[in-house]
Formats: sequence, structure tokens, C-alpha cells
Amino acid sequence: MYTISVAILLCQHAATAYAPASPLFSSRSPVGAMAGAAASSSQLGMSSAAAIAPKAPSEWDDADAPPLKRHKPRKIAMMIEPTPFTHVSGYANRFNEALRYLAKANDEVQVLTVDGKTDPNELPTEAHGFSIEHTQGFTFPLYNHITLTVDLPEMKGAKMLEKFKPDLIHVTSP
Repeated sequence: MYTISVAILLCQHAATAYAPASPLFSSRSPVGAMAGAAASSSQLGMSSAAAIAPKAPSEWDDADAPPLKRHKPRKIAMMIEPTPFTHVSGYANRFNEALRYLAKANDEVQVLTVDGKTDPNELPTEAHGFSIEHTQGFTFPLYNHITLTVDLPEMKGAKMLEKFKPDLIHVTSP
């Protein structure tokens, strides 16, 4: 059975680093995972305001991430359109940070994306040590800054899932 969100995976990694051994805080439940993450501030003797005050990205370091080795590494397929790997944006930052944490957790990730605007020789083939595959796409007629795909005729997505057999599938599309 596949889980459809990498956000849940990241919450599970974070919550189980600090959550008490209790059914209420089960890392198998997204609700329990988030509850475990919320409970971690009181367990660490922090005020709730200090626990939720976000740091600026320039203040982040590896110590800010909880240990991500509690679970065995997972196989994750990411199917992303439009590509976040050829331009700078919040969308690109989100995926780069997710991949950075998945690498820290020793997860195995395969990425399939589409970019019809970048020269094929300049398309990235890896990010944070994970391979990136590209499929054919089309420019969206109502907003020509993005490329979408139906993954035909190549069927790279189906082939990737069949061969890789991921534990988790993350799909992003506008």
C-alpha cells in the first residue's frame, strides 16, 4: 500500500525522534506524529512560544533537524510537475529542503519531472544525490511559464513505479 505524502513522512521522522512510547503518539498515524511533534517542546523544557517560533533559513543547521534514522530507509518516488529544479522559487526551495532531509534519513528517492523550457542538455540529472528523470510535456496554454505532462508516449512514471516499487509516492501537480 502506498502513502501519498512526503510531508507525512517528514512528520513521522521528526515526531518519533522525541515522542514518548505511547499509542497516542504512534508514528504510524499522521495525527499521532503531529501530536508527538507538538509534545516534544514540553518534553524538552521549552515554552510553547519558543517551540513554534520559526528560524530564518539562514539560521538553520543540521542540529535543527531531529535524528532521522529511527526508521529503516524508505523507497520514495517523487513525480513533480512543473519541475522545481531549473529555477529559483519557494517551490524549488521546498523540494530541495525535502530532498536534503530525505538524504539525511538515508531514504532512497527517485524523481520524475517535466521541463519543456530548458535545453535538454542543461537539465539536471541529480539533486542531493538522488537521480532526476525527465519526461515529455506540453506548455500549459493558460499559463505558458509551466510545463505539464500526461507522460505519453513514454510512460516513464508507470515504468519507474513498476521497477522501483516505492514505499511512498509523492505526486505534485498544479
